[in-house]
Amino acid sequence: MGIDIHNLNLLAHAQDLGVSFTRTLAIGRQALFIEAYELEDHRRLRGLPPLTEPPRPAGAPRYFEPLLTQWLGAQSAESVDASAYEQATHLHDMNQPWPADSPLPGQFDAVLDFGCLEHVFDFPVAWRNVTAACRVGGHVLHALPANNLSGHGFYQFSPELFFNLYRPERGFELRGLWFAVKGDRRHWWQVANPRELRRRVNLCNAHEVYMMVLARKLHEPGELPPPQQSDYADDEWLKAPAAAPAPAAAPGLRQRLHGALGRQGLIDPLRALRDRLRAVRSSGWALPAPDYTRVDVHALIRR
Repeated sequence: MGIDIHNLNLLAHAQDLGVSFTRTLAIGRQALFIEAYELEDHRRLRGLPPLTEPPRPAGAPRYFEPLLTQWLGAQSAESVDASAYEQATHLHDMNQPWPADSPLPGQFDAVLDFGCLEHVFDFPVAWRNVTAACRVGGHVLHALPANNLSGHGFYQFSPELFFNLYRPERGFELRGLWFAVKGDRRHWWQVANPRELRRRVNLCNAHEVYMMVLARKLHEPGELPPPQQSDYADDEWLKAPAAAPAPAAAPGLRQRLHGALGRQGLIDPLRALRDRLRAVRSSGWALPAPDYTRVDVHALIRR
């Protein structure tokens, strides 16, 4: 759990959009995973003063509190974790709802989930805890694994989930959703909303990708039904029952060719070749338009 250069840029962009960090809660005490040169580049790009941090033993982690207070205007930067091993401000297992006497719900201007919820088995409970901690008018920020990070945690996440969770009728406004390719710190990729495209937005590439989300809480949502994937909720499930299937047509040229190749044992080698060619095509940095739109991050956050 921590803040890398992509997450730091997300915080800066959120600040430019008017997000208040006056009282911030981090899910997990956030360490800084930022190279010194990256931090200095960011400081100059934003016109910020040098960051003053408390002394620490060699090799000890750097934590997020000085960055939040000095660069983002936080008056308090708190954290919650299931364990005391990183000296989080509050101890709570996010698999469990906030207890009735918890002082945290509704108290925070910003709640940061940077690399936490993929490690929590009961994601719906953890997500409700995150949004409950946010005050009305405050913001929730996520940075979570999306692609080629299998094994990092319990889960990888699809944009479809957050496009459906953060809707006005559920009490939220989604202000931005981007993919960040881990190896390309200069660009993000704004993700198209599958509900607006009326089709699924998929990604198959050769790089580690995580998703960044910015959402504002409009009102207390109360009890919410589980979201349904948009192409089912808006299309397939609303159609009349399917008519009786038409009689099968005679096999076309494609089917006949497929059958002939299969009988000769050539289908599997040809499929393997096809998949290798697809892997080569997906090894570049770019994500496919129109589902993804490239964003120049330095142009976005430069002051």
